[in-house]
Amino acid sequence: MELKSVYPVKINLLPRQYIIKRTPNWVRLLFIVVLIFFSFLFFFFYVNLDIKTLSLESDIESLELRLVNLREREKRMEEVQAQIDVVEERVGTLKYLIQSEPDWLRIMYTMGECMPRDLHWDKASFASSSFSCQGQVYSIFSLAQFIRSLEQYRDLFSQIDFDSLTLGEEGVYHFELSGKARVP
Repeated sequence: MELKSVYPVKINLLPRQYIIKRTPNWVRLLFIVVLIFFSFLFFFFYVNLDIKTLSLESDIESLELRLVNLREREKRMEEVQAQIDVVEERVGTLKYLIQSEPDWLRIMYTMGECMPRDLHWDKASFASSSFSCQGQVYSIFSLAQFIRSLEQYRDLFSQIDFDSLTLGEEGVYHFELSGKARVP
């Protein structure tokens, strides 16, 4: 009868000293595992840094385009500011000219209101802040009333001078007046 074993049994008949132990080399195994781990870790960081680098490069390109756009806007704003400065300078000049000139329209209106009916101007001239007029009047009292009326407007006239009075033909008096207007 023969014995049959379910498990194959291996019998080594060599003496023990010649039998090679087949134990796993844990140091090698650990080194290989660590090497594989660091390889995967290196690959992961490499891919991650490559993705970040590509993202940063695209951000740099978009920022450079934005910088070019902002520089163009800055140039346009400088041109507009230069135009604004020119207009402000012109406005300042106009304000100075307006403030340094008397209000001739108001002065003429006031002189017209103060003129008696028998007083007529023959000639009038206006300088920067002074005026002179020549005319005719039929009564000295009308001329005196005209001068007195003008002197009441001290806010418009700083000085009114009666220059000359001559009696002409047919009882008409020829007169000359000069004065200085107040500059606001």
